[in-house]
Amino acid sequence: MRIQCNLCEAAVAKVLCCADEAALCLECDEKVHAANKLVSEHQRLPLFSSSSFQMPKCDICQEISGFFFCLQDRALLCRKCDVAIHTVNSVVSCHQRFLLTGVEVDVGTKTDTIGASCFNA
Repeated sequence: MRIQCNLCEAAVAKVLCCADEAALCLECDEKVHAANKLVSEHQRLPLFSSSSFQMPKCDICQEISGFFFCLQDRALLCRKCDVAIHTVNSVVSCHQRFLLTGVEVDVGTKTDTIGASCFNA
């Protein structure tokens, strides 16, 4: 699966900007991150597409392909299990979940800590 550039919405994204939380093609990445010294220092990670990527099974039911990753539960979930788990109460409904796309992010040897919090309005 290929990810479309969030800025031009035409080209295939080649990098993920961690600060902007945006997938960008190389041309847009160059435009955006050449704007000033502050944005030029944003950490950007290359994206790799894999045509042979096979969706793994849901960690809960082990029957259907998982498409959602829950950061707090550290679990890969199918739609049915995601809904069943994350609609139980306001605490779990606030979990950060990400769509599994089949695109790998090259993080190299660096290890980043992801901190997440949920705020109720």
